Amino acid sequence: MFVMTYRMEEEKHEKNIRTVRMIAAVAATAAGAVAASLSTDTSSAWYEGLTLSPLQPPPWVFAAVWTALYVLIAVSFALVVSKRRVCGPAVIGFIINIVLNALWSPIFFLAYAPGPALAVMAALIVNLIILMRNVSRVSRPAFRMLVPYLVWLGIAAILNISVLVLN
Repeated sequence: MFVMTYRMEEEKHEKNIRTVRMIAAVAATAAGAVAASLSTDTSSAWYEGLTLSPLQPPPWVFAAVWTALYVLIAVSFALVVSKRRVCGPAVIGFIINIVLNALWSPIFFLAYAPGPALAVMAALIVNLIILMRNVSRVSRPAFRMLVPYLVWLGIAAILNISVLVLN
């Protein structure tokens, strides 16, 4: 009886730990999303003075796409940390990714520095590819949730390059 009660308590404790890790993953992703959105200013005189690519979507498209992507990133991160054994490299990759993503907007929109922003974008893409490799070893659904993000970062990199070329 005692062994069964102890095992049940141990399983309950493990479930609670995994729940806390999932909440922390979602909170960290949300914090990155808020930081990026607060530093995005498409109404500044600098941004409005830029010559943009004819492929540039309107600002509301970015808001909609990024919202969906951040949800996918958060769920992917939560799936990874919900495992009994957490993949350290994947967790570190998610954290680095969130930081890099949060840095791009202030560098581009507030520092008016599309060149350094492109360098951050390149680091972000490299980090995401490594992250996806690590995530694929832990959870295929979590990996698949990151694919649209990689596609969008490719598009964002092309738009960032076009700002450099056209201005």
